[in-house]
Amino acid sequence: MEPTRKKTPSDATDFEREQLRFFLSQEDVAEKLTELNPSLAWLPELVRMKVIPSAAQLTPWIEKNFDDPDAVREVSGNLEFFDERAAELLESRLNRRRDTLQPFLAKSWQLIIRHIRDNPRGALRSEWFDIQPRVKAGERSTELLERLARVLRPRPKISKRIAWYDDASGVRVLQKPSDLMSVDYEVESNITEAEILAAWPKDAPTEVGQRFLTALTEDLDAALADALEMEVESNIGYGASDVDVPSVAAHGQNKYRSGFLPIVRVIAEIWTRLAQTDASLALPFVQRWSSSALKLNKRLALFAAADKAVPADDAADTLLTLPQGLLFLTNTSVEVFRLIRERWGEFSAAKRARIEDRLAAGPPADMFRSDADVGVERCRFDILGEMERAGLALGDQTSSVLAEIKKRNPEWKLRPSEQAGFHLWQGSASYIVGDSRKLQNVPVDLLVDEAKRLADNADFMDGDNWQALCQSDPQRGLDGLEAQAKKGQWPDWAWNTFLWATQKLDSPDSIALTGKLLLSFPGEGFSRVASTASWWLNEKAKALDDSLLWPLWDKIEAATAQEPTEAQDA
Repeated sequence: MEPTRKKTPSDATDFEREQLRFFLSQEDVAEKLTELNPSLAWLPELVRMKVIPSAAQLTPWIEKNFDDPDAVREVSGNLEFFDERAAELLESRLNRRRDTLQPFLAKSWQLIIRHIRDNPRGALRSEWFDIQPRVKAGERSTELLERLARVLRPRPKISKRIAWYDDASGVRVLQKPSDLMSVDYEVESNITEAEILAAWPKDAPTEVGQRFLTALTEDLDAALADALEMEVESNIGYGASDVDVPSVAAHGQNKYRSGFLPIVRVIAEIWTRLAQTDASLALPFVQRWSSSALKLNKRLALFAAADKAVPADDAADTLLTLPQGLLFLTNTSVEVFRLIRERWGEFSAAKRARIEDRLAAGPPADMFRSDADVGVERCRFDILGEMERAGLALGDQTSSVLAEIKKRNPEWKLRPSEQAGFHLWQGSASYIVGDSRKLQNVPVDLLVDEAKRLADNADFMDGDNWQALCQSDPQRGLDGLEAQAKKGQWPDWAWNTFLWATQKLDSPDSIALTGKLLLSFPGEGFSRVASTASWWLNEKAKALDDSLLWPLWDKIEAATAQEPTEAQDA
């Protein structure tokens, strides 16, 4: 049973707000807040009331709520109010209480404290700004290389989670910090690999490149170990590095990605340059990455093994030593496909046979939550079918395995070759399942209705014309939804498709209109699009004005949160 829910500002009357303001203005704020102990949802309201002289005075109140998951949620959404002094006091209080808290709560509060320290209020300068002139000037000191690697190291950035997810039984499961708040890993000042590589001298001596790679690898290892500890990364299943790094090699799917991507791309490019000038210095990194327990390091080894500077036998060994599941699942499969395409013909017959045996076996069934037999079979079909399509030689036994899979599943088709290995693909208008031309001459006020009629009467292979329209002409799709809204119609199927398919809808006016329409979405129907709206808001948050962002944030949270069943306390 969840604890009794405290009254929040949205529940309070104007009289109750003024009553709280009066109490806090008459007495010591820290003492009175600790005594009254209202919900920490009041934090931004109290700041607006100007009754809190300093963030340090909030710490006794927060300490009293260290064991309340809702307190973590509220503080993580209002971190801009806290400074270094508040972080110092919070840590001192947390150290006194750490042994009395559930481990995931202690870890959550420590992460909050760390975020406050890593993002000091009022800080304008960045380390990259300070060292960039030295890098461009060709300085090669160890101190500078270490600082440059440190600039690229992703660090945890936390914020308020928009949506909460329950398990199948409807019970809210809290096990790790990311169950309470959004935990992302980002680099300082959103620095990109392009900025670093543009500043790095192309004629840097090989010994300097080797030292820089060593520093980068050590910082990447530290960041990954940290992400594993925070339970947002995994060496077995999907994690933060899969989201951030669609491809270790340069690829269009990396567009708009950050987090672990910049440091990985810089490592990949610096290693490639080193391999071209002195392979003897580059090869030890391949062995180091391949033998690492960290999944992202293994992806770096697979990337490097596709380069002819790596002996064919060593390249084959990166596939033979890779954990069985990573041959097929997580974004490691992107590098697996790339390596096989590039080097298959160079592998010895004996090693090709051993690799084929592994591919024909498929991933472990326990990596699937459901329909394991289908999942394993599909993974085998995808990689063996892609090898066949690419004209790579397969042994008789492997060819027979593939033929049997095709016989059992005649409806299965390979994805476009450029998508091989990618489990998630950010689409574009160049590859759309459906035909937007069927909606081309339909008046805007009839657009959504006609899309529904076409979908209801479509054959299996006709595709989704509404999705095609939203991808190729998202503004027209938005105009159609606005016309429906004016008629009081809010089809959730059309909205969900639109929100998922509108990466290209980037004009401020269109984003603002989408936000306004979502805010106007009737409550009962909104619950059916709330999760998709949550994803959309995460993608477009920086482009939304606060007057739209926060009300929409609250609406999504209210629609996705479990409704309280206990009586409210004042």
